Amino acid sequence: MRVEPSLGLCGLLLGCAVNIGHSDDGASKPSSDAPQLHGCLPLADRATSVNGRVSRLDLPDQSSLVLATSATIDGVTSSMGFADAQPDCLSASTPLSARPIIDVSALGLATVALPLAAVGGSETFLYFSAQHRDGFTSDGIGVARWDAENQRFDPLALLWTADRPSYGSAAAQVGDQVYVLGGLPARFLSADIYLARVSSDAIAEPSAYEYWQGGGNFGPDADSALPLVEGGSAPSLAFNAARQRFILLYATPFAKEITVRSGLAISGPWSAPYVLGQCDLPSRDPSSFCGDLTLLPEFGDDGEIAFTQGVASFTRPAASTAQDSWTRLVRAPWPENLP
Repeated sequence: MRVEPSLGLCGLLLGCAVNIGHSDDGASKPSSDAPQLHGCLPLADRATSVNGRVSRLDLPDQSSLVLATSATIDGVTSSMGFADAQPDCLSASTPLSARPIIDVSALGLATVALPLAAVGGSETFLYFSAQHRDGFTSDGIGVARWDAENQRFDPLALLWTADRPSYGSAAAQVGDQVYVLGGLPARFLSADIYLARVSSDAIAEPSAYEYWQGGGNFGPDADSALPLVEGGSAPSLAFNAARQRFILLYATPFAKEITVRSGLAISGPWSAPYVLGQCDLPSRDPSSFCGDLTLLPEFGDDGEIAFTQGVASFTRPAASTAQDSWTRLVRAPWPENLP
């Protein structure tokens, strides 16, 4: 994948989603002793590459859709959707035709839409990053609604400009509230994670969102938002039913290690950060680092944290292959010291 500084390292595919300050005293620090993680490559009928953020959506008709930032099928590359996700490695028997899953031309944008996180109930909504085709600039983040008849997402609105946190990188619905998290680069090789919420019946209304302002308080002014925790530019969020904890997964900018936190609620309190392990990176590309991460709790056992992990790099060595940069499906054991 290409590095996108405007929105952090930001994802359709198939294959093989606090009430504490910034002090992280006692936190697990990155270490070369962190376990090496290994994942399986995503595979799908006729797919020759799958890259970027990868997630699975459960649709209202009980079917599943697996999304990836980019996939190549029968020689055609596009944002892609696949049905019938299987738990071994993501897989699909009937990939959709090679076309963008979101057509942002309806918003008057000459850009491509990179899928982020989704929430669903009687309707399914997907947050997306509206990226220029050069991959380096962005029009911001929007939201789209699943159209079952046309088998694609219809964009509804752009919600945030590119200078805001990447709200929608992670999303979850709790009751009638939808919570979205996003990262924003801060300090050297670091990022802060921010939190916003909206009523589930007003997802497409920019003015309906409230922003975490510390102490458990939310307010309508986006400029008054405070960081929830220190973390990564594109966090992922999921609920672990076995442990009754929320999981926050991220990689700090240009990191080769993956970090995890657990929380009693989306707004906290959150644990200190723990290093889950070293990213599964190609040995033929020593400059590669952790790409997009997306939690997939349905693919892991009770004692595991399951997720997809992309591969990012500024350059691809001549000796590398296309599969070196494919997104992987990874299962890692729950850290011993993680609450």
